[in-house]
Parts: sequence; C-alpha cells; structure tokens
Amino acid sequence: MKTMFMDTSTQALILCFLDDREIIYHQELIGNNNHSDNLLKKIQEGLVQTNLEVKDFDRIVVGIGPGLYTGLRVSLTVAKMFSWTVNIPLYTISSLKLIACGYFNEMGNIIIKTHAKKNYVYCTVINIKQKITTIIEDKFITIQEFNDIIDKYEDATIVDETNYKFDPLYIKDYLLTQVEDINLLEPNYLRGEL
Repeated sequence: MKTMFMDTSTQALILCFLDDREIIYHQELIGNNNHSDNLLKKIQEGLVQTNLEVKDFDRIVVGIGPGLYTGLRVSLTVAKMFSWTVNIPLYTISSLKLIACGYFNEMGNIIIKTHAKKNYVYCTVINIKQKITTIIEDKFITIQEFNDIIDKYEDATIVDETNYKFDPLYIKDYLLTQVEDINLLEPNYLRGEL
C-alpha cells in the first residue's frame, strides 16, 4: 500500500511517501510562511525521484490541525485536490500526533505542544503502553494551563517544534480518520475565547 503523508500546520513542512513499511521519499523543511511555495514542488520532486504519479497512491494522510491558519489550508487543500481528482481515499490525523509519531515506540506519557497565538499553545497528552491512548484531546490553552499540565504529568516526554520527530512507521491506523465527504472537511483550527 502506497501512502502519501503531508502536514504544514507548523513551521515544519512534512512530506513522506510510504510503500508498505518502507519510506521511499521523505522531506522536512523549516519554512518561513512559505509552505504554499514549497509543498507542490516537493511533491513533484518526490514523484520524479520515485517514478510515481499521484494516482499510484492508495491513500493520502494529512494533518488536520490544530496549527497555523494558513499552513493548515495549504496541505489540506492539496490533499483534498488529489483525493477528489484521482479518487484516492483521504485520511486525517491530529497534526500534534503526526509531528510526534517518531516517539510512539517509547512507553509512557507524551505531552505534545505547538505554538499558537501570543501566550497560547496547542496541546495534547497521550499515553503509550500496548496502545496509544489520548489522555487530553487536542486543546487551545494558555501557557499557564500548559505549565499546569506539565506539573501534572512530571514524568512525561515533552515534544514541541524544536524536538519533533516524524516517523510514519509508528502511526497506527486507529489514529486515522477516513474522510467520508471531502467537501465538508475543514481544518481543526481550535480557537478559544480570547
């Protein structure tokens, strides 16, 4: 099964082609509000390097957010376009889980956060034993609330944009949500009361 992964919810642009359990193309770029310039270029580069076409993929997995407003739109628009035009099943995954999936082979609690607006972050907490269990769903919270979570889960590994680790081999299918109607699919912006 060939899978295309993409996420542009943070400063990191993540793109990966997986053929069964083998990574055949992988790009991670730190951008400066330029994911819209780079995503299609990197996809085209990957297609040329792997001698594939978009229609050769069995599914597309895209980070649904939460994250940067424009960044979320970039990868979601491309994923929806490919899914609709070539009739490829589209799946979503929390962008927070996607940027931390390289840690999913470790046991214990993981706190994942990314930057939001001033004094706010996006955050989730998961536990890994035999299965990956969400303890706190994706949230938009203040930095103080985030610090309270750190205090509560002292033993947790903290993952953010400085130490994220993407490895699609650790993404389990139960973390994915199949999109039934791409016309109704919207990014998970997660904005709170400001």
